[in-house]
Amino acid sequence: MPESTHRESVAWVLMLDSQLRAAVGERELVHLIEAPMLLEVPLSPSYCRQVLVWNNTVLPAMDVAAWLRGQPVQRQQTLAGVFAHQTRPGATPEYGALLLAGIPTRAPVADDQACALPKQPSGWRTLAVSCFKQGTQPIPILDLPYIFSSGLL
Repeated sequence: MPESTHRESVAWVLMLDSQLRAAVGERELVHLIEAPMLLEVPLSPSYCRQVLVWNNTVLPAMDVAAWLRGQPVQRQQTLAGVFAHQTRPGATPEYGALLLAGIPTRAPVADDQACALPKQPSGWRTLAVSCFKQGTQPIPILDLPYIFSSGLL
């Protein structure tokens, strides 16, 4: 029997606001905080104006939806996901937080689901490394090392 070239991975699909969705790899989401205590940081950009303390570490709380939309986003509930990322293979993991509008869901992702990034909002090319279709909806895969880099923060 020939070996299948069909590869499948698992992603976490994130609700960034009531409409925007994005994904991260299965191992990148390490903790979910319901009703996080967010601390304001004066003179910081609107999409990263808060931090939270997790495991005795202060993490930037990035609002990807606000960055994409160019304005603050209202959510009925706010959750924070703590995400691990590596700046290069073999590096010690670093952490950051993303503000979410709902509990992430797990989704299987196969190579044949690959698709182009959505054209709107236009910032997806900056924040995402790839994209897949879930049903008819494109789900960009976030570039966490870039999002939590000093260039964006």
